[in-house]
Order: sequence, then C-alpha cells, then structure tokens
Amino acid sequence: LQQELIRTVDLGPFKHVVDDGLELRKAAFECVDTLLDSCLDQLNPSSFIVPFLLSGLGDHYDVKMPCHLILSKLADKCPSAVLAVLDSLVEPLEKTIVHRPKGDAVKQEIDRNEDMIRSALRAIAALSRISGSDYSMKFKNLMNKITATPSLAEKYNSVRSE
Repeated sequence: LQQELIRTVDLGPFKHVVDDGLELRKAAFECVDTLLDSCLDQLNPSSFIVPFLLSGLGDHYDVKMPCHLILSKLADKCPSAVLAVLDSLVEPLEKTIVHRPKGDAVKQEIDRNEDMIRSALRAIAALSRISGSDYSMKFKNLMNKITATPSLAEKYNSVRSE
C-alpha cells in the first residue's frame, strides 16, 4: 500500500478518499491467481506469494476477495508453505469476519461485507483442512470463536457444505 497513491478529493462539503493504487493491487493479485493455476511448479510460494498475501488480506474489499481465493488454493496445493505462516494469517482473517459496517450503511455495503465474510470463511475452511493446522493456538482460538458465535458458525457450516 503506497500512501502517495491515496489522495483526498473535496466534493463540496464532503471529503472523498481516492486510492489510485487499488486497481493495480487488485490486478496484481488476479495475476498471482493465474500464476497459481498455470505454473505453480515453477514458483516458490513461501518467498513469492505468501509475503504479499499477508498485505492483501488487510487491504480493501476488492483486494481481499482474490486474496481469500489465493489462500484457499495455496492451502490445497502448498499446505506446508501456508502452515509455516498460519499464525500470521489469523489476525487479518479474524478482522475480516468480525467487521461490521456502520449503522447507516446502505444495503450494498452490507451485502459486500457479507460476501467478504463468506469469502474469508471459505479460506478459513480450506486452512482447517490442512493437516497440522490444529497445532496453531491462534488458529485454534479463531475456530473456537467462529463456532461459539452463532451467526459465524451458521455461515461457516454453510460455506463448508458448498
């Protein structure tokens, strides 16, 4: 995230934040997704993908969505690379699933937030299938939090059965 690409625009009495780097970051993660599908055998996910994935999981909605998909694919194709950084993945995933839109949010924002939560839960479900993920206390605590929260547990069970 480059701060010099973020600017504030005055729209009358309102201020609007414009992120000129958003489309670039989104396209970069979509390229990484394509690389995963086409030439994973020529990549080292531990050094190439995982460090950038961590920043993407804490980014804007449009960047988080492809990151969740990449994380799910990595969990299936390169479980050892993901397992090595599992503890560091928990915090951004937890922030995503507990995020609530503002009280005056419009229906579109609420729907986008629900989509993002479901996407994060799909990634968490993929992580939970990795043999050895239960050795991470942070991940175990996240799973306990999900199962202890009725709304999250219902969504989690729904995405697992998809």
